Formats: sequence, C-alpha cells, structure tokens
Amino acid sequence: MQRRAAALVGGTAAALLALTGCGGGAGGSAEGETITLHVASWASPNSISEYMADWWYAEIEDRTDGRVTFDVAAGDTLCSASEIPECVRDGRADVGQTLTDYSSQLFPMASVASIPFLSPGSEVVANAIYDLGTEHEGAAALWEQNGLQPLAHIPPGRLLLGGHEDLNSVESLEGLRLRMAGQYAQQAVDAAGASSVALTAPETFEGLQRGVADAAGFPLDGTIAYQLKDILPEWTDPGVGTYTTIGMWMNKDVYDGLPEDIRQVVDEVTEEFVREAAPRIYSETGEGHCDQLLETVGDLKQWDDAETEKWRAALESEDIEAKWIAAAEKDGLKDAEGYLAAYKEKLAEYEATSTQVDPAIACATR
Repeated sequence: MQRRAAALVGGTAAALLALTGCGGGAGGSAEGETITLHVASWASPNSISEYMADWWYAEIEDRTDGRVTFDVAAGDTLCSASEIPECVRDGRADVGQTLTDYSSQLFPMASVASIPFLSPGSEVVANAIYDLGTEHEGAAALWEQNGLQPLAHIPPGRLLLGGHEDLNSVESLEGLRLRMAGQYAQQAVDAAGASSVALTAPETFEGLQRGVADAAGFPLDGTIAYQLKDILPEWTDPGVGTYTTIGMWMNKDVYDGLPEDIRQVVDEVTEEFVREAAPRIYSETGEGHCDQLLETVGDLKQWDDAETEKWRAALESEDIEAKWIAAAEKDGLKDAEGYLAAYKEKLAEYEATSTQVDPAIACATR
C-alpha cells in the first residue's frame, strides 16, 4: 500500500478496464494483472478513520496476493474532505472515505444516522445501513443512480460536546456558537438555543482559535485526531448517541469493471469489515483515545438523564423524522418512510445481540 499523494493514472473505469481486460473483459481474471486503486481520504494520522481504512486496504491487498494495491492520497491533497464523494463519482478517485454529512444530499441512506436520539451505537448503525443498501429497493436504486458502490458507513462515535466551560445542560448551550456536523444534529443544536456552525473537521481547530465557534460537537476520536482536547478543556456526553457516519465508497464503474474474483474478495473483505473488524478497531482505538483525553482534561462527564430528556423534548415540535423523510424523498430515495421503518427494525435487531460497550460510555465511567 503506497502512502503518497496520487497522480491519478488509471483512476477511471476506462483505465481500469484497460488493465483488467486482456481480451477477457471486465469479468475475466488475467493472470499476473495488477490493479492500482487511487484513494481520496479525509483521514488524519492515528485517527479511527485511518486505522479502519488501513485494515480494509491491507486485507484486500493480501487476499488478492498483491494483484490489487491502493495509492492513498494524504488527507485534503487529492480532494478536500467535503469534495471526496464527487471525486469518486467523476473518476478523479476510485475509492473515497469521508464524513457522509459533507454531501448529505447523496446519502439519505446514511444521513438517517444523523437523527438525534435514534441511533444507539456504532456497530448497530453500521450493520443496519449495510443491510439496507441491498435489501431496500429504493436505497439500492439510488446507489446505482449516484454511481457509487457503497462499502461501509461507520459512525465514528457518540456525540460529545467540548467547551471552555462545563456544558452540562440544555441551558448551558443557549447562545453558544457550536460547531456541529450532521444536518439533523445541527437542528438539535438550534432547538437547544445554540447556533450551529458548519465547519469541516479539519477546519475546526482553527475556527475555534479564530472565534468562529465557541464550542464543538465531536466523537471521542475527534478530540484526539483534531487536537481539540488541547483547546477545549471540558468534554461531556449529552446522551444524543451516534449522529453521523464515516462513509467509504468505490466508483461504481470501477467496481463493476473489476475481475469477478477480485470483486468477490472486495465483497468478502467489506462484509467482514462491517461485521467484525470495524467494531473491534472502534473499541480498541476508543480505549486509547480515552487514555489521551483523560490525561489532558481529567475526565469525561455525562449529562443527567433528566437533562438529556429535556433536550429530546425540545425537539418534539421539530418532527425531525418527518423532515428526514421529506428530504430523503427529495434527494431521490423512494419509499423513504419505509426505509426509516426498516432502519428502526434493524437497529432493534442488532441492538438485541450486540455486546459492544461504547468507548465513550466506558471512558465517562473511569
């Protein structure tokens, strides 16, 4: 796996077909062929995004005996974090990884995880979205229409709030300019009396320094990956749960043009990634990130249940689920209401068998 900024050669379906064809067509498997897939990534060093993606790259390289390699561009070099989905769609990159909410109009299937207080944990959400990508007819059709092969949508963690003072209640949020990702999480912030500030993760540290925002909403991983623990001394879990996802996609033409045996490896590794590897990496990485956070700020607090319920109640008049359905339909997801119902069923199904303890919850009890 090459770790350098990619000069795109063969980063389109046409170039890939030239590599794999050898008279046999896209479904063939020419002995000795090699395929380099160019990756646009938002991952910062030592982040959960980097650890997870590295596992996926390495497993595919290993299981294809080096016939597939990945040329991974450093974050914000090939494409900016917010531009990555379009880079994958138009062929500048073959594979992309970034926060889905940066291009939420493409991903109503994943933006459902942004509905506050709905999604309980990373493993559960990732499995639900993975299943529905093929099981729900409208979702499958929209992926095809958007020219993307979905790989994984992994929540980076529970929403934590960081500030210069303890943000321990709905009232403590009033009047704050709060950096938040996720369209519906942003609406939750506004309902609490704060003003949501739209900054990408890499922009947040400087935005806080310059006074663009007073506080920030991030998962545990973000407190370390973006050095936010060094600028915001107070962190708390308000009980919202997961609120966004890190998406990985492959250009659909590139995916379809892979030799059949390599596509099978990609599918096999991807399912193992979603079901087993990502939850394991999430938990292991989270424990280390907790150590680093506590070493700097002392402790991670939690809201009282009554305060969490007060925030939930403030959102009831917003009817965010109805807003998500309307927006998802507008963005091309047919039967969005049915998708939301199926998503809730999947959450309940996976939550009933999940043994994962979220690292942020474990961190707050230390």
